[in-house]
Amino acid sequence: MMRLLITITIIATTILFCVAYTNLPRTLRIATHTSRAHSALHSTPTYSQSPFSKLVEQKLISKFEGQGSIDRVLDSWRSLDSEETLVAPYGDPDSPDYSPDYCRQEARSFIKNLKAQAWWDPSETPNLSYYKHLESKFPVILEEFKSVTSSSSKMSSGNNIWASAADSTSASSYGPDWKTLVLMDRTTWDPVNSVLFPKTCEAIIEAGVPCVEAFFARMDGKTKIKPHTDSCNFILTSHLGLVIPSSGSNLCRLRVGDSTRQWLTGRVSVFDTSIYHDAHNDSDEVRYVLMLRVWHPDLSEVERKALQYTFDCLDVPGLLSEEEGERWMAERQVEIMRNVPEGVLGGEEGGEMTETTMTKKERKRMMKKGGRGGGAGFG
Repeated sequence: MMRLLITITIIATTILFCVAYTNLPRTLRIATHTSRAHSALHSTPTYSQSPFSKLVEQKLISKFEGQGSIDRVLDSWRSLDSEETLVAPYGDPDSPDYSPDYCRQEARSFIKNLKAQAWWDPSETPNLSYYKHLESKFPVILEEFKSVTSSSSKMSSGNNIWASAADSTSASSYGPDWKTLVLMDRTTWDPVNSVLFPKTCEAIIEAGVPCVEAFFARMDGKTKIKPHTDSCNFILTSHLGLVIPSSGSNLCRLRVGDSTRQWLTGRVSVFDTSIYHDAHNDSDEVRYVLMLRVWHPDLSEVERKALQYTFDCLDVPGLLSEEEGERWMAERQVEIMRNVPEGVLGGEEGGEMTETTMTKKERKRMMKKGGRGGGAGFG
């Protein structure tokens, strides 16, 4: 009975943490004294750490011992558990484009001392150099996108095709006219949709994108996305413009902080969505982009792995089990999650799942699970 109660407690706490990482509903604000990126946070307050949080922290320490410092990840995990929020001013108050509605960074899931920058130049950032290969593959990606999305039979076989934002907060900001088609969610390829778009997924892999999420995003004409933050500072957002109505005319544009830029067909942009931002499509047509969530360049390799491990613990809590068999099964499940689905690399566009690549039970589970793209709390 005691083991059952402990199991129930862990499952319940896991659910709460999954909600925390997707909806991020925390309240405690931490003041900062600088308008720039390296904000000095107040010391973490004393609090009663939850049992699940303690288990994850213990596993993180033991798993990554001797591999490099993960202190910032541990601090992030504790901050999440204690309901802290990073809030910092951003931008130049003397700028003519300064607005308190936009010029602030807010993240309920955060790593300390990461550079806050509205727009990143990928040509000047080694960890963002993937943009060159992705732009070179733009014709291939666009051709596949149009071919698949124009086929009703292929689209009907997909998983949560053109889904709205997953949670109420995101839905309120993005509105009903912003929809996504998920390819990857928290570094796990969608086993259905990725096979529909194998050339796109192959391009992402070949480019070496430090990818956490990948999805197509559509925005209807004559619509806008309200100013909002995606509440996570260790993930940046990258767009490849696919179908940009009147590209270059500034009808489709995005404001981040005190700076506004337009989407351009075939070009990659990278920006920080923990800074308040909005979007406009003033044209009469639908705008499509390939949207990628990527690790912040200031994270070390071991920090990325540690953050990924916290995601895995949330998705597969069996990793924390004291039972060797259960833990082995959980590790096997994570290993399978990391694999690229058969039929992606070297696959034909619009391919279909077969019983050798996915059982009916697995397909049903994935269809029920759906994708979090756009509503993941990463923005």
